[in-house]
Amino acid sequence: MKNLNALHINSYFLTNKIHLNFYNTLAKFRQDKFIIPVYKSFKEKHIEGINIDYIYSGLDKALFFTKVVKVLYLFYNKKFEGNIEYIHAHTLVSDGVPAFVLSLLIQKGYVVTVRGADVHSHIKNSKILRSIAQTVLKKAKIVFFVSPAYRERVIALYPNISKEKFLLLPNGVDDFWIRNIHEKSDFNKDFEVINILFVGRVTKQKNLEILLKYLRMYNDRRYNLNIVGSNDLNWDFAALSQTIKKGNTINYLGEVRDMNKLLKIYRQNDIFIMLSPSETFGVVYVEALTQGLPIIYTKGDGIDGYFNEGEVGYSCDHQSVEDLKSRIDLVFSNYERICQNTKKTVALFEWDYLGKQYIDNINSRF
Repeated sequence: MKNLNALHINSYFLTNKIHLNFYNTLAKFRQDKFIIPVYKSFKEKHIEGINIDYIYSGLDKALFFTKVVKVLYLFYNKKFEGNIEYIHAHTLVSDGVPAFVLSLLIQKGYVVTVRGADVHSHIKNSKILRSIAQTVLKKAKIVFFVSPAYRERVIALYPNISKEKFLLLPNGVDDFWIRNIHEKSDFNKDFEVINILFVGRVTKQKNLEILLKYLRMYNDRRYNLNIVGSNDLNWDFAALSQTIKKGNTINYLGEVRDMNKLLKIYRQNDIFIMLSPSETFGVVYVEALTQGLPIIYTKGDGIDGYFNEGEVGYSCDHQSVEDLKSRIDLVFSNYERICQNTKKTVALFEWDYLGKQYIDNINSRF
């Protein structure tokens, strides 16, 4: 395997553990360099042993282009000029624009990853950034997408850019889940009671509200909704429980950091549902699959497109309770087959496999 050394620019490094997992995966194969410029407010999330520069402030968010100057400063201050074959920008706009400018200065090609913030915020809300993003995309050697849905949106928005360099590279799942893959075996249940699991922060963006609406509307079976995640909205779940009638229940379990405890929770449930309207990927879906759970996920977003409909679950309109009802009924009409499929899919999200795929794609273009 040919090893081309990269300079990575990743200002989102502390927003999700997947960035650290990617960092550690690449370290198994080669010694890349990283510029990790983040906002000063992220200091409480510092990771020991990782060289992180807390260099961005509110002014940079407002002006944006000052980020380019700061990344260039970090590059030359760290004396990173030698032994770099290409640059990898880990977002299209926040990292892609500095990478584009730096590539002109050092005459090296670059690749870029498109993420949720790019699609749902930067190129959606700003004509200027949309135009700049087009230039970044055109000049990139490879454009990676963590979601097939985002790939299709960018193709629709920029039809004149070659699709041949648009490649999928999903996020991986922590090795803990791969080591503890579980297959469901009790398929003789009558499912008069269905245990639904939601794992994610309780925010408006995660759209937990649709599951509460579902419990208020349907009583063809008993539905127990188990919720894991930080209560960022400060909801009163005891009061919310009083609004749920018809024998359905809510069980708020709080934030669970202990992975062994979380594993047990996954295994105690029958189905995983999260219908966030703007999910970059949603690694919790893959965690659920490793534990044999069928999943219902947002149509046209996040993980949608990696599986055939009905393979490991179903996509669903994130605004339609009626659509959700039909998807849940489909899952439990095909429960055994779907559960048996879950194990077959998780190998696609192993970090070592993804690391090798990434390096193969890079080697083919540089």
